[in-house]
Amino acid sequence: MAFNKILRSMPVRVAILSAGVFLISAGAFAWGSCAIVAGTVLVAVAAMLTYRVWMAMKENSNLMLEAIRNGEYSFKLNLKGTSSYERVLQDTLNQLGDMVEEQKMLYEQREQFFGLILSNVTTGIIVLDEEMKILQSNPVAATLLHLPVIGSLKQLEKYGSDIPGALCELRGGQRMQLDFFTATGDVHLLVKASVMQLGGKMVKILAFSDIKSELDAKELDTWIKMSRVLTHEIMNSVAPIVSLSGAFLTRDDVRNSDVYEGIRAIHETSSGLVSFVNNYRVVSTLQKPSPMPFRLVEVVKQIEGLRMVPANIKMSYHIDPSDLIIYADPDLIRQVLINVIRNAVQAIGSNDGRIYLRACVSVDEHIFVYISNDGPIIPHDEAEDIFVPFFTTKKDGNGIGLSLSRQIMKLSGGSISLLDSGANGWNVTFLLEFE
Repeated sequence: MAFNKILRSMPVRVAILSAGVFLISAGAFAWGSCAIVAGTVLVAVAAMLTYRVWMAMKENSNLMLEAIRNGEYSFKLNLKGTSSYERVLQDTLNQLGDMVEEQKMLYEQREQFFGLILSNVTTGIIVLDEEMKILQSNPVAATLLHLPVIGSLKQLEKYGSDIPGALCELRGGQRMQLDFFTATGDVHLLVKASVMQLGGKMVKILAFSDIKSELDAKELDTWIKMSRVLTHEIMNSVAPIVSLSGAFLTRDDVRNSDVYEGIRAIHETSSGLVSFVNNYRVVSTLQKPSPMPFRLVEVVKQIEGLRMVPANIKMSYHIDPSDLIIYADPDLIRQVLINVIRNAVQAIGSNDGRIYLRACVSVDEHIFVYISNDGPIIPHDEAEDIFVPFFTTKKDGNGIGLSLSRQIMKLSGGSISLLDSGANGWNVTFLLEFE
């Protein structure tokens, strides 16, 4: 081993080569053919040694590169028994391996970091390659699209056969609104597309944002602002009429005159208008919620104690888990449940019927409360306006209950919606969702 090391060293090989060249030159001019033969042998030996060194260095380089290519960063070239020239090269290759390992660890840490960010943002992200195949997606995208997992855009065909194609055709910088219906209600998403180069290839990034709550909030705020304006203007105009007509009705000369009935009609009509305006105030000046954790089953039992459901209607409930806790204002949520149940009782009327309340928790820890009944199906044209303040189809209704419930759920960080008839096997189902 020591002898091989001496022969492979650079100075020894240079000395052998120099001696060979000297003998060949001396033999050509004075020493004769024996010196030429000896010199040629020495040059050949120097060339062979150099070739062996070169092949060994090439083999070591290939071993190191193959180890790096296979992710075996712990592999190191042995520096013992090598010449100084080989030692420098092999030490450089070892350092290269350490640098690649360090960069790979940094890349993995960054990938975990960005993956953590991607999984915690409230925006759904889907990354598509040039063939529109999904490279990556975050859990929020699956939640917004109401899918267990996302493997292909073709999964969205169940919401509309044209949806996958529309998403594929979306160019960078463009956006579109995606509307579809699920078992838990209408879904309104805003989709934004961006394009970037990744690893020499172009990828498309689709960002999904839920705008349903934003649309509902704007609509509700508009109704509240309008209610406040109408309340102020109507009360300023009607209050004096109520006061003056009431005063006239107490006068003896009016009681015995022909104008009494007319004044009484004016007084009753204006008083009814004041009562109507006071209902506006209920909608536009709702108290600020005082949220606290409470068990849903306790609120349901309190409602049962009110005995608001007549004997001809059977009410039942199933809460999973049985000790399900909601963080909201229990008084306001109780009022929402009362409003929805009262509507169901009024819709069923004197017929035999059922009301069923079911509560559960989704995998993303959203709480869903379904309140269903087998009363008459709500027509589609009425269903669109059912949460509009003062909209009612009942003769003695004021159209406040569901509108008030909607505002309470908004203030509680949740939502209320009417599902399509037949959802969960019931004619009418209201869904309360708590995030």
